[in-house]
Amino acid sequence: MLKLLLLTAQRREKVASMKSSDVADGVWTIASEEREKGNAGVLKLPQLALDIIAAQPRIAGNPYVFGYRHGKWFTGWSHYKAQLDAKLKDMPHWTVHDLRRSARSLLAEMGVADNIAEQVLGHAIRGVHGIYNRHAYFEEKGEALKRLAALVETIINPPAGDNVLAAAGRFRRGAGKKRARATRSESERSDSERQPEGAALPR
Repeated sequence: MLKLLLLTAQRREKVASMKSSDVADGVWTIASEEREKGNAGVLKLPQLALDIIAAQPRIAGNPYVFGYRHGKWFTGWSHYKAQLDAKLKDMPHWTVHDLRRSARSLLAEMGVADNIAEQVLGHAIRGVHGIYNRHAYFEEKGEALKRLAALVETIINPPAGDNVLAAAGRFRRGAGKKRARATRSESERSDSERQPEGAALPR
């Protein structure tokens, strides 16, 4: 289930309450709740996510992909995360919600437009844009998740001669370059602001 959280960038309650009937022809229709602020709506899932869903055992009389006792969906997050943490002794503190944050960060690293990434996460779009833009971004969201899955697959199963640390290094270098460019840009703006009006810039 943790893998699916990362691959879909959805809240844990949405994934845990996913019904088998919610997924058809590779598309997940996410159930909405009354007075819900935001919802990703309909997502075209990457094959990696579909494989995880297909691998889950079906419980008779339970409609949920991640079925639990008494016909309910999975709710034992704290208990099972504690078991996982015990096996990952060197892992810094993390929360289940960090997977959603990681997915959003990876989408940004890959250059997915902010408005598309926010649609994937199901965040409500505020202001005039949210009022007037009614485009569902179905194909765009599906392509973003497909790229995310490909990146995750590369990290999990790196190409020959590569490894996870090298892949992680590429992300860090990319982020570092962005920060460096932002720092240079800010420095240039500061220099410009300090220059007296009408003064000639040094050559």
